[in-house]
Amino acid sequence: MSNGKAAPHRAITGAGRRSPSGHPSGRPAGLLTPAVLESVRERAQITDLFGPAELKKSGREFVARCPWHDDRRPSLSVSPSRNRVHCFVCGKGTDAIGWLQDRQGLSFQEAVLELARRTGVSVAEGDPEAQARFEQEWRERRQLMAQRTEQRQQFHQALLQQLEQGGGGADYLQNRGISPETARRWQLGIAGGRLTIPLNDAAGQTVGFCGRAIGSQEPKYRNSTGDLLFQRNGLVFGLDQAAEAIRKQGTALLVEGPLDVVQLHQCGFTHAVACLGTSVSALQLQLLQRQGMKHLLIALDGDDAGQAATERLIEQVQPQLVAGGLSASVVQLPEGQDADGLIRNQGPKAVEGLIAAARHWLEWRLDRLLAPLAAGSASPSLETLQAVEQAGQALIEQLPDGVLRRSAEHRLEQALQGNVSEPGASKPQPQTFPTLHEPCTATGRQRAEHRALRLFIHAPECRELLQCLTLQDPACRVAMEWLSSLAVVAVDGCIAGMALQLADQLPGAMGPVLTQAAVAAPELIAVLQRETQAELEAVLDVLEPVAGSGGVSRQEPVASKPVASHADVLPITRSAEAAVQSLDRLPEPRNAGGRVVPSARSGARGLHADDRGSQQRWGCHGAHERPNHHQAGGGDLSGPLPGRCGIQTAVDESHPAPATGLNALPE
Repeated sequence: MSNGKAAPHRAITGAGRRSPSGHPSGRPAGLLTPAVLESVRERAQITDLFGPAELKKSGREFVARCPWHDDRRPSLSVSPSRNRVHCFVCGKGTDAIGWLQDRQGLSFQEAVLELARRTGVSVAEGDPEAQARFEQEWRERRQLMAQRTEQRQQFHQALLQQLEQGGGGADYLQNRGISPETARRWQLGIAGGRLTIPLNDAAGQTVGFCGRAIGSQEPKYRNSTGDLLFQRNGLVFGLDQAAEAIRKQGTALLVEGPLDVVQLHQCGFTHAVACLGTSVSALQLQLLQRQGMKHLLIALDGDDAGQAATERLIEQVQPQLVAGGLSASVVQLPEGQDADGLIRNQGPKAVEGLIAAARHWLEWRLDRLLAPLAAGSASPSLETLQAVEQAGQALIEQLPDGVLRRSAEHRLEQALQGNVSEPGASKPQPQTFPTLHEPCTATGRQRAEHRALRLFIHAPECRELLQCLTLQDPACRVAMEWLSSLAVVAVDGCIAGMALQLADQLPGAMGPVLTQAAVAAPELIAVLQRETQAELEAVLDVLEPVAGSGGVSRQEPVASKPVASHADVLPITRSAEAAVQSLDRLPEPRNAGGRVVPSARSGARGLHADDRGSQQRWGCHGAHERPNHHQAGGGDLSGPLPGRCGIQTAVDESHPAPATGLNALPE
């Protein structure tokens, strides 16, 4: 029980999984008073917010699994006496109000009013009319929720019957590439010639429906009308299914339509959500940030409306972007395509490649702003140059002093100078935007893998150790193999230029990945070379955490990691034969006496020369054998951090590329 004192409330940000639709639900304003808050704190019991199966008795208290980290053993203490929860592993804790906020994504006022309703606390003491309105609204909401739940079940049962016996809905799903399992997971239904898609709040409660025509009906999409439960600008579609992935990755992939989300989740992009149209409201962004979103991947449709909506969204969140509270990048879909169509036409790998090549939000805005200068073959008119200059200056004035502003100024100046040069003079070659080439990836691990590539290029003394890591991102994994081969060819150890040359010829996501790793601002390179040890430690702490490194070491079974086979690598590398041939045109490496070193060239071509199952690590100068699954930590891999390469591997006998059983990642 509470001690009667209104202790300061500590809400936990960034750890929540669920939230309501976000609709400003008509709750009477001004009902949250100190007296209501005190009464709620006295009556609301933290144990009542758990299901019986979630709690395990431990002395006078209970324990449960902590939702804020990968809790394999229950470490969350649930104390009835203190009326709080506290995790002894990650250190997070809160009271009943904060727990309800965190679990359902509610605002502070919403959580207090919800607990007041559950515990019978009057929210309008002395004002019977206000209290009556409050209670009447909750009754109406419960009735609507029950009605929507019943409709969802009816629509879904109708579709299940068609999936078994045949029908227009089943045919439509098959043509769209949506499996019956996916249809069941998303509770899809059929009603009146339309596929019904339940619109759930983040707690999984259906608040409305989206109907997609399966024939020639118009309009193509029809949403429920707004009411007490549903407002389109207050709902993020798919948040109930994506909240866990967003919380773990810190990244949300934002698309336009519900079917885009369904297709993306079916292909493994479980952090995808939709804004139900081309406009994104501040409330929808708030709902995403309540789930711990730190990075926003914007993948709106590739048509003019989608690109204009992307521009508006970036302008809307720009204050947060420049302040550092949020980062964003743009996944540029092909013109006229949405995510659903891209997957059906080109497969999930196409989406994966576009995400890897996503543009920093400021780069994307500058690309769009400078596009008139590149349109057509003729030199732009003075009016066009003036308009671009004015628009560019207006954008720059919105940026605070710092790297972003200096980079934008440099790029604008370069673009304008390249279009006003003297007749006959060669235009300066466009330069990349180095300070903004941060990898726009989905997880903290992927960001660390990009950092490992950058460190490999600019800190040669770390290469031997970095080569021992197995990277999970397909583009990063193959890029590391290329870099390892380039390191064999390079005489002076400098491979940045060679990597850039190779990046122009590689297909898919590997080119952008290599470019991002190779191109870095001079000040960043200076930091990498000055603080090499610290950067290496930071990368290895994520990619290969060890006991005693600041967290609980959790070794995952080798079998739980997929084997990185040549099925992933060869379709990419074989199609890059031109890139391999370009290595033949590089200067032959020579030793100190000036003689050609023949083995270096073969090492560079080793990515293609051997498909027969060799376990020797490419690009390691032939000095290190990869330890097999009987030799966990085998081999002397000394380096700046001794003992960090105790990597278990599992070798697929039919493929040469091994995979490692890395420790579970810290949150």
